[in-house]
Amino acid sequence: MRPVRMYLAVGVLLLGAAVAQAASNEAIKRNNFGAELSKQGRLEEAIVELRSAIQADPGYAAAHLNLAYVYDRLGRADEAIAAYQKAIALDPKNAAAFNNLGVLYTNTAKHDEAVQTLEQGLKLDPANATLKKNLENAKTNRGIQQEREARIAEARKETEGRPTDPRAAYNLGRVYASQHMKDEALEWLGKALQLGFDDIRFMREDPALTDLRGDPRFSKLLELR
Repeated sequence: MRPVRMYLAVGVLLLGAAVAQAASNEAIKRNNFGAELSKQGRLEEAIVELRSAIQADPGYAAAHLNLAYVYDRLGRADEAIAAYQKAIALDPKNAAAFNNLGVLYTNTAKHDEAVQTLEQGLKLDPANATLKKNLENAKTNRGIQQEREARIAEARKETEGRPTDPRAAYNLGRVYASQHMKDEALEWLGKALQLGFDDIRFMREDPALTDLRGDPRFSKLLELR
């Protein structure tokens, strides 16, 4: 299940009139125009307006939120995370901000941070179905990551205990390949061959190595045998 963002749109509407009145008129104007540009897909122009809104009023949380959303859409994850964190510091009761930051953490494989952030958002809005689904997704992904790390750790321990055993090196390469970690997989398969792994037919057909078969580096390894 893909995580779901909450679109933040115009800050005045998002944060309410009381907060909007605390911001300067220039900040409100720039923020709302930036949000409209974002809706039109004019993202670079939106960034200019939203930065201007923040310059006019650095404490205007809506502008930070909308800027974070635009950064996220552009794939500028580090900048988006920083902007969401700033927005939350300014408006710590905004569940949508926690949701979107949690989704961003999920999408960048920061699963512990995702779970923690989404749990905070759910405390603010316990009935929010989007937050509940995203938290469930984050926990599932965290579990998958932990299982993957455990498998890799076990296989690495095996190679440390049997450093000259080509089967141990091959097994670690298989584990990496099954996790779509091509560089690491190829490195350890190469070590296995150097140590004397000679079952090339199995290596060609091994289903765990399916992800590598289109990689010319894998073909080169086989050609050397």
